[in-house]
Amino acid sequence: MNIKNVMMMAAMMPAFALAETNSNSAPASVEANDTTIRVNDQNIVIKQDGEQTSVKIYKMNGNEMTKISETQFVDGQEVEKVFVTSPFIPQTLSKRKRSLESHYPTFFFGCSQLPGSRGSMGGNNEMHSRDSKSWEWGITLTSLCFRLSNEMALTSSLSIGQVHHHFKDNYVLSTENGVSAMTPIDGETLKKSYISYNVLRLPIMLEWQKRIGCHDAFLALGPSVEYRWHEHSRYFIGKHKHTETGDINLNPIGVNLEARAGYSGVMLYARAGVTPLLNKTKAPECYPMTIGLGFRL
Repeated sequence: MNIKNVMMMAAMMPAFALAETNSNSAPASVEANDTTIRVNDQNIVIKQDGEQTSVKIYKMNGNEMTKISETQFVDGQEVEKVFVTSPFIPQTLSKRKRSLESHYPTFFFGCSQLPGSRGSMGGNNEMHSRDSKSWEWGITLTSLCFRLSNEMALTSSLSIGQVHHHFKDNYVLSTENGVSAMTPIDGETLKKSYISYNVLRLPIMLEWQKRIGCHDAFLALGPSVEYRWHEHSRYFIGKHKHTETGDINLNPIGVNLEARAGYSGVMLYARAGVTPLLNKTKAPECYPMTIGLGFRL
């Protein structure tokens, strides 16, 4: 039901119904200034209160009138409530004209960096990082959306992915006596050197979204927590892969700040590590930073 249909129905009603104010058969909740329209065994009550228009429908249930439906129009937003008289069904079921949804990428791919301080960007001389060759990829397993207002929502998701950080200048990350450090490989030319790990990530984000044309434009910001595992430090000499170590003093739990913006099924995202990637008491200090592109199916 929309407000145009209500007004049309009210205009046509005198031809086949009676319009009255404060009818004797009206429900007790009807006030003197409400407009009541009687159709067969149903009463339609229209009430105007400031910017809110309320349309309630009552039906005879035995010797009393029972509310079976209520529609409200506030700021152009329609909210309909259906009342069900059953002990096994909730008394009020709400249906909104437009529902909000989370906008997380089904698949994402990004370029990764390892700056030496929190919030910075660019290379890390201590890590000999090769940011142009470092990357991450992943998929979103599931997502949730909790509506806060017409355009704001609290969203969350669960994603899984893999991260690769590459190094240059013939350096590899090695661990000896429990301490990890960047070590040069002398007498050899490395084709590539990198560390890799898997990640399970859970963001909680405040998302603004607005319908533009046939799709949503959206902007989201919030923290995320990630679990890291299956880490390795590896390098290639020619076509031969060598595993330097499976212990890089990786911090298993990380906290990030994330941002995401997009339209329809395409989005840009950025993530900055708030906590260090490695245990800085046993390894070089570095914070993961990623900028990437996501696609939503």
